[in-house]
Amino acid sequence: MPEETVVISVSGGTILEYELSDEAQDPALTDGSRIEARFPSYGTYNVTAYVDDGSGTGESVDAILSKPVCIAPRPHLSISPSGTVPTGAPVTFDAGASAGDATGYEWTIDGPEPARGTGETLSVSFSVPGDYSATLEVEGRNGAAARTQAGFTVAATVSA
Repeated sequence: MPEETVVISVSGGTILEYELSDEAQDPALTDGSRIEARFPSYGTYNVTAYVDDGSGTGESVDAILSKPVCIAPRPHLSISPSGTVPTGAPVTFDAGASAGDATGYEWTIDGPEPARGTGETLSVSFSVPGDYSATLEVEGRNGAAARTQAGFTVAATVSA
């Protein structure tokens, strides 16, 4: 799933050295005048670049990135109980282990008895046996979103 990349560009010179906040992930100098890095969340980050304009008199440029950095959330879906679920038993869908700055959760359960819901957790009891698919979409800041999917089976309860 993609993450937002911040691009820092300079004009009129070449970046010879650079230093980013410790939070920067996978920083790279791409073509001599651009630095690309991923950041874990919204925040303020320090950037220092030593730029040479070709005259041999390089200059250090400091900048503070305070523009919100939008990282697509990383959804994680767990279903409890795991395995085959008996009809009538509550099934809990949990997105609590999702990473990133989530602002909303949307659940879509497809199968013989569809269901929908919102929130970090959803609990549903199914009375119709069959194969089901649970889709979790996690929305983050600035509309960034990501989804994941898992299947489960509901089996008819056998009476003794």
